[in-house]
Amino acid sequence: MIYLKKACPEDLEKEWLFVRDMPEDENGLTNAWHNVSREDFEAKALPQMLVFSEGRGLPEGYVPETSFFLWDNDTIVGQFRIRHFLCESLRTGAGHIGQFIARPFRGKGYGTEGLRLTLEEAHRIVPEDEIYLRVLRDNPASLRIMIKNGGRIVQEDDAHYYVRIANPGKGRYPSVKEAEQLLAEAEQCNPGPWGNHSRTAAHCAEKIALYASLCPEKAYVLGLLHDIGRKFGKRHLGHVSDGYSYMTRLDYPDAARICLTHSFNEMKMEGYIGQWDTTEEETSLIRSKLAETVPDDYDLLIQLCDAISGAEGVMDIIERMSDVRQRYGSYDQGKWDRNLELKALFEKRMGRDLYEAVEKSTFHPA
Repeated sequence: MIYLKKACPEDLEKEWLFVRDMPEDENGLTNAWHNVSREDFEAKALPQMLVFSEGRGLPEGYVPETSFFLWDNDTIVGQFRIRHFLCESLRTGAGHIGQFIARPFRGKGYGTEGLRLTLEEAHRIVPEDEIYLRVLRDNPASLRIMIKNGGRIVQEDDAHYYVRIANPGKGRYPSVKEAEQLLAEAEQCNPGPWGNHSRTAAHCAEKIALYASLCPEKAYVLGLLHDIGRKFGKRHLGHVSDGYSYMTRLDYPDAARICLTHSFNEMKMEGYIGQWDTTEEETSLIRSKLAETVPDDYDLLIQLCDAISGAEGVMDIIERMSDVRQRYGSYDQGKWDRNLELKALFEKRMGRDLYEAVEKSTFHPA
């Protein structure tokens, strides 16, 4: 059985032998304890691993780091390290995870499985939206391991590839699988075209994110769930508070935020199009949370995607807004103008036409 286990005194003997034999520096992972004696490992190296994981005794500029060993039954085959959060040098450098598989065990799938298990741990530890990794350009095996685990190359230089992997989880946003389940369950409660509208928005958000240096998985999930408040019935403004409260209860604050902000591209309630069918308490909730929120790239992205997404596929933004105006009798001019600004903003950021990026002519929600 292959499993990941934190460094611990109970496994001292095997941990010592493994760390002793690790190279000082291989493929960018350094080992300060190469050739360490058993006495120094027990007295210095292992205690350092344990206190570093608690954020104690850190040298200046270091962040907390948890060391794990990858085991196959009773044999250690690798070591993985998770840096709990990014400082600037990690953001532009080594990232969150360091990994090493001992030479006799390479090419046998341990690296892929070890990184998968490490990512499960990282989802519980790392607060950032994405896991950052770096790999040497002359190490294609490690790059393949990252790609197999959902990684995508976002940058490269003469020596390295820089890779990102989505980091869903409680306290952030759900995984794609869970988001799709949440939407399917919601449609059973309140069937309607809003479900495929949400799928179109998710598709658009994912495609734009790929070109705009955002996390495509997070963008897809937020697009999928922006209207999830419609699960609770045929409401207008009420779907905003319903969605916000629902995602908050599930401990997905990033999704809750999108349920709130997608309807207000000027971040004020006065531009809302539709009936104000909320209670005083719900209205107060929306107003207060909007006032607390400074829109980020994902808020802006989903606002744009909402404005081009129909139940049958991607719509021209003017046609979509005109359709809404016809159905509701009016369309706030400030909101109209802001949508066009968002289109121009993301086209500039992507360096390409919006409709080309989102495959307007070919995409249809399943």
